[in-house]
Amino acid sequence: MIAELHIADDETAVKVLHLQRRAYTIEAQIIGSTALPPLHDTIASLQRCGERFFGYFQGEWLVGAIAYERSGPTLRLCRLMVDPDCFRQGIASALLDFVIKQEPSISEIVVTTGSGNAPAIRFYERHGFRAIERIETPERIELTKLVKRSG
Repeated sequence: MIAELHIADDETAVKVLHLQRRAYTIEAQIIGSTALPPLHDTIASLQRCGERFFGYFQGEWLVGAIAYERSGPTLRLCRLMVDPDCFRQGIASALLDFVIKQEPSISEIVVTTGSGNAPAIRFYERHGFRAIERIETPERIELTKLVKRSG
């Protein structure tokens, strides 16, 4: 089941932060850097990020989450995370498809991921995204920016 997460609720923020740390620890291992900003979030920083969150639940267990910001016709995916114990079960695809259906009037979706995170890049490419740019962060992490345009 997918449901909106009210990140202002402390209990919800704790669950999301726990999931985020588990998921992004795997990305950090893949790209060889623990400087990933999501690993340094706090409950307070999550609660003030301004993103809209949805969670994927198996029973009461939060096993995936997606967060985004919308600016006009552009949707920016900020976070997409799945509990490592639940990888390769279609959870990330279900979350992405859900958000696309939630925002039918968007003309493009933008996301960045670690350039060394081949599984994530393949995931986005399978869903119609195309790499358009490489960026280096202040933490010296190389990111790939991908875009999916509708129509």
